[in-house]
Amino acid sequence: MATVVPTALEMPEELQVVGAGEELPEQVTLWQDAWRRLTRNRMAVIGLFIIAIFVVTALVSFVWTPYPTWRQALGPTYQGPTLLHPFGLDDYGRDLLSRVMGGAAIALGVGVGASTLASTIGIVLGLVAGFYRGTIDWGISLLINISYGVPDLLIALILVVLIGRGIQNIILAISVTAWLGMARLVRGQTLALREREFVEAARSIGTKNLKILTRHILPNALGPIVVQATYLVPAAIIFEAFLSLLGLGIPPPAPSWGSMASEGYKALQIAPHIVLVPCLALSLTVLAFNWVGDGLRDAIDPRMRR
Repeated sequence: MATVVPTALEMPEELQVVGAGEELPEQVTLWQDAWRRLTRNRMAVIGLFIIAIFVVTALVSFVWTPYPTWRQALGPTYQGPTLLHPFGLDDYGRDLLSRVMGGAAIALGVGVGASTLASTIGIVLGLVAGFYRGTIDWGISLLINISYGVPDLLIALILVVLIGRGIQNIILAISVTAWLGMARLVRGQTLALREREFVEAARSIGTKNLKILTRHILPNALGPIVVQATYLVPAAIIFEAFLSLLGLGIPPPAPSWGSMASEGYKALQIAPHIVLVPCLALSLTVLAFNWVGDGLRDAIDPRMRR
């Protein structure tokens, strides 16, 4: 009986032999593929560019600003934009360009700091709840559900009144409520991943639970976690600006964008630039992080692959 030898077109790709003049296809990791698709997203690239500008501005403000952010009476109060003061002066005669530069450092510090702390709390509790389940999962889920029933602003206001208005305290007050969404996300990812074959294989060879969590489950859940952490940054920035607008944010003379808008709205009709400048900076920062977050979500989501 004659033996039929399948041709190259009939053979599976993984069994075909690469010819002498052919090259193996380039192996692309998940994160390399995500980065390539992220850079093809125009709005995400614009967002990254805006964020880079504000980061550089914040770093420069630590060593140099055109004028000290606290110095008053640099010129007539409510003065509009001039060559010496491109963004104008506020109601105390302070240079708005210098204060916006200083406010960038505060906004990014609060946003990144609160996102990092809240993500850390949420990741730890979410991993523990989803992996161990049972009583531990019930207790953590109950804490999350109860916390969702209390307004975030009320908790933050109570903490700020009790512990003070420093930047570290503001970050802590925001993080106390911001970790809830991250914990629920990580818990759901952990519940799905703990039943996968690679986790069962790790258990069968005696791998400790801590190693399974850190080496197997967490890396495979990292994509949605990064996207969620990116969205936490603008949320924290807006929350800090709102606290400053209420007079409970970063204490003066620190140039918080929220406090700048709060001080300027009283003279909105005669000097609108005092409000427009910090609000424009705040809006651009929040939009940039949201654009990057949307781009990361689409880049990491396997359903978006072509």
